[in-house]
Amino acid sequence: MSPHIDDAAFCLALHISKFVTGNLPITLINCFTISAFTTIDCGVKGKDDVSLLRGKEDVEFNKLFNSSINIINLKLLDAPLRNGYIHQFNSFNTIELDLIQEIKSFLETNADGLILCPLALGNHIDHTICREAVLQLYQKKNVLFYEDLPYTARVGQEEIDRHLKDLEGKLNVKLISQIDGLQNCKIDKEQAIRTYKSQMNDEICAEIISYMNQLNGERLWGERKEMDCLRGVLN
Repeated sequence: MSPHIDDAAFCLALHISKFVTGNLPITLINCFTISAFTTIDCGVKGKDDVSLLRGKEDVEFNKLFNSSINIINLKLLDAPLRNGYIHQFNSFNTIELDLIQEIKSFLETNADGLILCPLALGNHIDHTICREAVLQLYQKKNVLFYEDLPYTARVGQEEIDRHLKDLEGKLNVKLISQIDGLQNCKIDKEQAIRTYKSQMNDEICAEIISYMNQLNGERLWGERKEMDCLRGVLN
């Protein structure tokens, strides 16, 4: 699942490529897809036109995989259109709790197989809402967590460790990591993320690619049984 149109590509393009190469069915669930936000001035303004543009960028990303990804847009308002903040500093408010339940209900009915969920590093409210919806289903679903980019590239390992320790405490589990992606990958990640032109500039692109090179791939977190399953799929 992807909080916004672009998050899955920024964080998981290499894994997505390997899943496609392995002929695995992939459904991309974009949650907060009604947006008026662009990183650069692309000549488009307003939520209708920006949302349409961002959707077209997702289609272009999918074309890199011969349009084999099933894309579902939940058409929820993103944070700047709902409120005056994008980072979570307080408990979820009533609107946010309702959004959690709406996403949870959709996933409960429609998400089979392995769910890839954002860790919500950086505490973007839309990412934390998505993660909370998955946490409420955690005992019923198979879940792995991915690192939010570019936010993860902007925090130190100490903050990542604290974040993971808190998550382990909430779930009462032990999470381990696995890095994969660069070896035998059939996609250029920079090419993939630059399809989201309205959300990309050279600085953001450099952050994401530098973090990928630092890790030598993309890092996922989860319990050992899900990690073993993932290794079987990727190998």
